[in-house]
Amino acid sequence: MALILLVEDEKLLRWALTEQLKRAGHAVDDAADLAAAARYLEQRQPDVMLLDLSLPDGHGLDFYETHVSRLEDTATIVMTAVGQVEDAVRAMKLGALDFLTKPVNQQDLLAQIERSVSVRSDRLEAEAARRSRERDLKTDLVSESAQFRRVVEIAEDVARSDVDTVLLLGASGTGKNVLARHVHAISKRSGKPLVEVSCASIPDNLIESELLGHERGAFTDAKTTRRGAFELADGGTVVLDEVGELKLELQAKLLHVLEERRLRRVGGSREIFVDVRVISLTNRDLAKMVRDGSFREDLFYRLNIFPIAVPPLRDRVEDILPLARHFVAMLQPKVGRSFEGLTRDAENRLLSYSWPGNVRELRNVIERALILERGKKLQADALILDQVGLEANAPEPELGGSSVGIVPLEALEREMVTRAMKATGENQTRAAEILGVTRDQLRYRLKKFDIRGD
Repeated sequence: MALILLVEDEKLLRWALTEQLKRAGHAVDDAADLAAAARYLEQRQPDVMLLDLSLPDGHGLDFYETHVSRLEDTATIVMTAVGQVEDAVRAMKLGALDFLTKPVNQQDLLAQIERSVSVRSDRLEAEAARRSRERDLKTDLVSESAQFRRVVEIAEDVARSDVDTVLLLGASGTGKNVLARHVHAISKRSGKPLVEVSCASIPDNLIESELLGHERGAFTDAKTTRRGAFELADGGTVVLDEVGELKLELQAKLLHVLEERRLRRVGGSREIFVDVRVISLTNRDLAKMVRDGSFREDLFYRLNIFPIAVPPLRDRVEDILPLARHFVAMLQPKVGRSFEGLTRDAENRLLSYSWPGNVRELRNVIERALILERGKKLQADALILDQVGLEANAPEPELGGSSVGIVPLEALEREMVTRAMKATGENQTRAAEILGVTRDQLRYRLKKFDIRGD
């Protein structure tokens, strides 16, 4: 379905075309002259505009040329009478997608609308692929435990339904992002973009633009018009990671998009219709935040239509070794060596650990081990665990004259940075990846601890 603006002054023809398009499943708004069309474009942005050229208050192409910047996301089809070939050529040069000759044939009209919507969709999808945080959808969910298999089954049932709002709850690192991508991958929206937005990592002054887009000149650095995540994902899925971090003002705007399925870019006045599934992720207690006044109650109930709780790794012990083997197979090309798996001692060490960082921590541990291990199988000594490996391997400074098996965090941090730099041949980029920090954060620590690097 497309939202179509029909600009045509002949009343009978306008009615006939409107009825044809509505029967084909499209939403149609009409304008009898250019003034009405201009007022419409100030409020809404149609997917397609059917534009007659001879109108009582001016020429259609003059109107199109004047409003071309507003119509950059609208597929425009001009309707010409016989003998207006020059106008058709001008329309193409201005950027109109195509033209139809009057009297308009119904089949030609519907076919052209379908092509126009397809071209527009392809353009948006191409931009989404370039600018969004779209990830590889081959998620390879590893699930051996009955508890997590049940979670996956529920998520897949939701994915195949028409539920447009899903809430994934769970501690950091439990795999909520992977599950969200899986929901998109097996849904009927899988052929459309998946756009992920980290609500916690984007500065407050930029998150609204990231979600809703902005018009050129909306703020100092807005040199060009930009589509936000909801527009880029039209027809597909938006994943809002750590949705509980959104400020109250933006929560209200998110609620409006969810309720009305339309938005306005920052600095814009036109409403843009979007069709997306929204999957929100959070490790926070949103109900408690509602009671504390830091999260809107109406938004909470709108997001909480279908909540799914993702269990921590400590509650799905059966998944630890399958996940570890999966990460060994997945990450060994990254380190440029092949491995045959883990030794029994290494497996026992993994099973005895509580995994406060969940699946994310397990992946990091395996990646570090692949870099440090020199044999064909990962040994227990290569597994650096926050509660086991550090205590066993890090030097223990004296605390008040006694050694109690606990060292200051700064000493542990220095040790891990030093090890990461040594393991990677002082390559800051690789060391930052191993430590799970940005390169700038690593450089800060190198300077802080006076550790030399490349």
